[in-house]
Amino acid sequence: MGLFLLIIIIFITVLVMVRPNTRYKPSGKFKELTKNKFRHEVSSATNFQRPLITIIGPEIENTVSKVVSALLIIDPDKVNAIMVVVNNVQVGYLSEEDAEKFLELLKDHHLSKFTGLEVKALIYGEWGNDHEISNFKVRLNLPKNLEDSEIQ
Repeated sequence: MGLFLLIIIIFITVLVMVRPNTRYKPSGKFKELTKNKFRHEVSSATNFQRPLITIIGPEIENTVSKVVSALLIIDPDKVNAIMVVVNNVQVGYLSEEDAEKFLELLKDHHLSKFTGLEVKALIYGEWGNDHEISNFKVRLNLPKNLEDSEIQ
């Protein structure tokens, strides 16, 4: 009986402690700018080349320019870090300055810290060759001053 109870406790603990494959859903979205002005560069995109390649798909031309929907989500494992997620795959972070403004924006609009906001993103760059790795970057279609953003 004791062994059975121990196995049940371990099983429940594993279910509660292990985070399932997270699926992100938007709680709102940034109002799109009338002209596509992708002004905000996503930092750390160089660390996310493999996920970006997965999103871009197979190499067809030497250069890539693809507009996608992205979510801005607070990273639960880092302080004041805002993840940029495309197709449920993280592709980078907002810069520290933009992350602070994003957090203020959530506060000003009385939105939960668990809110994911949708924004258009541009993935662009070049495929590498035999001697170079690919170099893709991500930019977000947000106003120059992030605090001037409108949320729908």
